[in-house]
Amino acid sequence: MEEFIKYSVIIHVIAGCIALLSGLGAFLLRNNTKKHRPFGKIYFWCMTIIFVTSLYVSFYKEIWFLLFVSVFSYYSCIVAFRSLKLKKLHLDQKPKAIDWFIEIMNVLFNTSFIIFGILIFKNHSDFSIICFVFAGLGLTASYSSIKRFRGKIVHKNYWLIGHIGGMMGSYIGAFTAFLVNNNGRWIHAPEIIAWLGPTVVFVPFLFYETRKYKKSMVTPLDKEK
Repeated sequence: MEEFIKYSVIIHVIAGCIALLSGLGAFLLRNNTKKHRPFGKIYFWCMTIIFVTSLYVSFYKEIWFLLFVSVFSYYSCIVAFRSLKLKKLHLDQKPKAIDWFIEIMNVLFNTSFIIFGILIFKNHSDFSIICFVFAGLGLTASYSSIKRFRGKIVHKNYWLIGHIGGMMGSYIGAFTAFLVNNNGRWIHAPEIIAWLGPTVVFVPFLFYETRKYKKSMVTPLDKEK
């Protein structure tokens, strides 16, 4: 088992490095669809590898921050991927069972994390705050997805907004994992800064990118097309 975990960690680290680079490439080439897609696909499959390996490593070594960040990041990533398959929700397209399953698991996970944060608040208030912030972001994301599934759509490019928001949210999670894992090794920052710093830095870019596509509204005529 130790040997299996050892190789899982190596694969996890390699996939993590490639994900950070390919994710950055996808963001920089976001306006060039032909070049953006290959980077996006590499990023998605690297995040899938990271998620699978993190399940083994986090449970075996009891590294719970790794489990939390991996679930948060992969949820955002897979929602971004699924958004590209759900471009006709405004035309009564129905989400598949897998879409509902993803959201149900995300709600359960983040609710559990809030409960965990409450239980440890007395002795670990900083980590409790981290729990509340990320769980709040996760639940907000599920709320937005479920609204789309139910046809409550306002903006024309809702699928693109979901894609951008999911991918950037996933990248924030991946970068946070990198920062936290190397805090004290290459970086020396308070724990709460290492956890929440990437969110504070990258979220304004997320809002800026999605805001550009929120200006166009869905009209009754759009729903008839």
